[in-house]
Amino acid sequence: MGVKVGEGGKLYGSITAKEIAEALARRGITVDRHKIELPDPLKTLGTYKVAVKLYPGMAPEVTIVVEPKG
Repeated sequence: MGVKVGEGGKLYGSITAKEIAEALARRGITVDRHKIELPDPLKTLGTYKVAVKLYPGMAPEVTIVVEPKG
């Protein structure tokens, strides 16, 4: 996910479950944002593993890469 960044790699704003659901939808994967287990919004650059609750006992992880836009 390309984002605007300030000094020190801090994001302008943050990435929430809604933005993650929208990014997955652009790749053809429809997921309800409430099913994405993201305790706190992502606020720094990096690679994150995020679980998606599909069914009880089934929560695969997706890898979110937050990098500067451009």
